Amino acid sequence: VWSVAFSPDGKTIATGSWDKTVKLWNLKGQELQTLDGHSSWVKSVTFSPDGKTIATGSNTVKLWNLEGQELQTLTFSGSSIAFSPDGKTIAMGSNVLGLWNLEGQELKTLTGHSSSINSIAFSPDGKTVATGSDDETVKLWNLERQELITSIDHSSRVQSVAFSPDGKTIAIGSYDNTVKLWNLDLGYLVAKAYDWLHGYLTNNPNASDSDRAMCGIPKGYISPTSES
Repeated sequence: VWSVAFSPDGKTIATGSWDKTVKLWNLKGQELQTLDGHSSWVKSVTFSPDGKTIATGSNTVKLWNLEGQELQTLTFSGSSIAFSPDGKTIAMGSNVLGLWNLEGQELKTLTGHSSSINSIAFSPDGKTVATGSDDETVKLWNLERQELITSIDHSSRVQSVAFSPDGKTIAIGSYDNTVKLWNLDLGYLVAKAYDWLHGYLTNNPNASDSDRAMCGIPKGYISPTSES
């Protein structure tokens, strides 16, 4: 079993396996359905937010209903897949990030990773997608402008990414045996940048008075570090 997902109502579990099948189970461990149609191992499974559709990723991405009927086949090799919060868009990752609708139409392909995308997560408001890759980065994409916002460098392959419920924090799981939390709140990032700049200008003897004035540092100030 390579991938597991709960239905939104918590009553059904979907599992994707090396045996090329997806199985649906109830919480008593009874098999409800076998979704058979992939020609390679199933790397990712996920439910739509309304629980009526299952997306499965293999050498293609397939959409199914809960009765095991195949609804669509998307010609995209999906090592990772995720539904948008409104359920209208599917994000799929290989070496690129593909955005498709439920009718099987490709909406956009976003490029930027140099290796396979292992994990995809939508922000709770659906405006941002995070992707974690074998290229040791996490990239954040703005879906309204359909462009890259920023790239977070890691020290090893990134296997998993997830947003907090309020969308202000992202958790990153990596092959370096760590989980790192990044604060995405703009106010926090601005404050951290100000603190860094204030410290730099305070302790840099070559900083000009005009530069120091941006952070409220008095004209002619000489830090104790500079004097020593």
